[in-house]
Amino acid sequence: MVGKTKRESIGNENILEKVEVIPVLKKIEAAQLRWLGHVERMEGERVAVQCWAWEFEGERPRGRPKNRWRDGVEEVLKRKGMQHIWRLRESIVWTGRLLSRALWNGLSNYSNCVDPNLNRRNESRIVSAVCGFPKELANAKLKRGQFGDDAWFTARYKSAEVIGVADGVGGWRNYGIDPGVFSNFLMRTCERLVLCGRFVPTEPAGLLARSYYELLESKQPILGSSTACVMVLNAETRTAYAANIGDSGFVLVRKGEVVHRSEEQQHYFNTPFQLSLPPPGHSGLVLSDRPESADTSNFTVEDGDVILLATDGVFDNVPDHLLLSELCKVEGERDPVKLQGVANAIALMARSLAFDSTFMSPFAKNARENGINTLGGKPDDITVLLATVVL
Repeated sequence: MVGKTKRESIGNENILEKVEVIPVLKKIEAAQLRWLGHVERMEGERVAVQCWAWEFEGERPRGRPKNRWRDGVEEVLKRKGMQHIWRLRESIVWTGRLLSRALWNGLSNYSNCVDPNLNRRNESRIVSAVCGFPKELANAKLKRGQFGDDAWFTARYKSAEVIGVADGVGGWRNYGIDPGVFSNFLMRTCERLVLCGRFVPTEPAGLLARSYYELLESKQPILGSSTACVMVLNAETRTAYAANIGDSGFVLVRKGEVVHRSEEQQHYFNTPFQLSLPPPGHSGLVLSDRPESADTSNFTVEDGDVILLATDGVFDNVPDHLLLSELCKVEGERDPVKLQGVANAIALMARSLAFDSTFMSPFAKNARENGINTLGGKPDDITVLLATVVL
């Protein structure tokens, strides 16, 4: 019509460029990258950030898209030659976020450990703070109530305050099983049972048992093993009830001295008692202890008592005298910010000593007592749940 041959015809891209119209696909790409910038600057607890970092497990159901939104963004970055820079930046950002929250906020945005109604009640209570580190910081994922394979919870029902920690047995990872799933399910179920009032305040071992049996009855098998320690503070009787299975545990400090401490349960060196659910046909090959075998104790509490619940990542690396010196700093402390600072200090100390190859750690001492000549700390996940009693 205009006297042009097919070879001389002007393509749509040329026309759009001449009239300064941006193609729709380029607009979409620009919007994706702009939104990615917003997500990168958001705080870690925002839903968008958690969705961006989420790693789904299992197979993709039929009919679902093969590519995630994240895959599309990474493809855009790849076309622009930015994928290597972004992956390095993303690794640094996520590691920095996790480290800074563990140190300064104790991941408090993910916890309910400080009750805003504290000053409105006149009954016995605890003020608590939590901090921890996963063993592998570089590959860590931000999850509520977890540090690596460790899990924890705090909950309240009427006059009962309940706190707990659990440590998933890392050896399951060699068989393609995530050890953190078992410990997290155990603690999340304990938390739900407490909030619903489906527990006996004087029987923390019963709470652990009920949580464990719910895990066994789950429609989707949750394989793995975990140690655990749960403590209930009954405000009406001013009594604490504790149950411990394995090498997670608690320490109670009063007037500068350790007045109560859990007993570590070991089958043999570095092999603690543990709640387990092995794969079918492997029951006889895996250590599995019943929740009823937990070591239980009860004792009265006084105003200002300091209670520490922790996994073995703390007790294997921090000597008693260093631990005691930190706990004494918060005797009678009611300020959650100061409590958080000491929880952060203990967690950081445990982390530092765990990777000190020249330090004679409690773990190394126990190893030598069992005929194993070793030196240095024991790298592990670390969870510190620190509380003070307010009467």
